[in-house]
Amino acid sequence: MHLDLRPLTVSEYLDRTFSIYRHRFLLFVGLMAPQAVLSMAAAMLWGWFTSMIQFDKGLDPDRLMTFFVGGGVGFFVFTIVHWVLYVLGLGATAAAVSDLHGHLTPEAGSAFTAARRRLGSLLWLTFLMGVRLAGVLVGCLGIPAALLGATAAMSRDNSNQQAALAIVAMIAFLVGMTVAMAAFIYMGLRYAVAVPAVMLEPIGGRRAIIRSIALTRGLKVRAFLLMICATMVAYAAMMILQMPFVVASLVAGPETRTGFWLNMTGTATGTAGQALTAPLVAIGVAVLYFEARVRHEALDLQVMTEALAPPPAPTAAPPAIVSPPPPLPQ
Repeated sequence: MHLDLRPLTVSEYLDRTFSIYRHRFLLFVGLMAPQAVLSMAAAMLWGWFTSMIQFDKGLDPDRLMTFFVGGGVGFFVFTIVHWVLYVLGLGATAAAVSDLHGHLTPEAGSAFTAARRRLGSLLWLTFLMGVRLAGVLVGCLGIPAALLGATAAMSRDNSNQQAALAIVAMIAFLVGMTVAMAAFIYMGLRYAVAVPAVMLEPIGGRRAIIRSIALTRGLKVRAFLLMICATMVAYAAMMILQMPFVVASLVAGPETRTGFWLNMTGTATGTAGQALTAPLVAIGVAVLYFEARVRHEALDLQVMTEALAPPPAPTAAPPAIVSPPPPLPQ
C-alpha cells in the first residue's frame, strides 16, 4: 500500500486513516503494543494487590505499609517506563506512515530505530505539552480550590455562610472543569502534528509545538473528527471485550474469587482493546501532518519537482598526464 501526496477532503482523510489501519493492522498494533502490555501487567499486579488486602483479613500492618511503599515506587517506575514506550510507539507510527508516503515498505524494526534516535526530543516535547496542560488545569481550578479551602477553614458557627460559600465553590469547580476540558481539547488540536514534526523534519520539542500550531491552521476540524472517531472505536472495543466480564464480576460478587478472576480477565481483554485501537490516533495525526504540509507548503509539488529534476551532470575528469615515450635507441 503506497500513498500519494495530494489535498484530501475530510472524508478522504478519514478513509485514508482507516485504510492504513486496516491494511497494516498487525504492524501498527505491534508498534503500539509494548505500552499496552506494560499497562496490562500493572493492572494485573494492582488487582492482585487489592484482592490480597480484601481476602487476607489478618494482614500485618507493617507488611501492608511495605506493600504501599513498594506500590508507590512501582507506580513511579511504571509511569516513566510507560511514558518512554508510549512516545516510542507514537514516533515509530509516524515513521511507518512516512515510509508509506515515500513508497517504501514500513517495518517495525526500522520504525522503532528511527523513533529511538529521536527519543530525547519526543520526551522533551511531551513533557512541554504536559506542563502546559497542567498549567491550564491549575489556572482553571485554582480559585475553586481556594474557595473550598476557605470553606473548610470556616468555623461551624457560621454554618449559613459556610454552606453558601460551599455552593459557590462547587459552581466555580464545575465551571473551571468545563473550561479546562475545553482548553485541553483546543490545545490538543493545536498540538496534533507535533510528534510527526519532531520525527520527520527533525526539530526540537519547542519548535515542534510552534510548527504544529502553524500547520494545523484551518485543519482543526479534521483533528477533532479523528478524536471523535477514535473515541467511538475505543468505547466500542471496551463494550465488546471488557464489559461482559465486568458485568459478570458484579453478578458473581466482587468480593468472591470468581468475581476476582472475572475482573482480572476483563482487565486483560480491556487492555487488548486498548492495544487494538490506540494506533488509530497515531496514524491519523501522521496523515494529518502530510495533509497540512501539502496544503500549506505544497509538499506534493516539491516532491514532484524533485522527481522530475534532471540528474546532475557528471563532473569533467581531469586530463590524464601522459608520460612522453622513451627515446628511441641511436
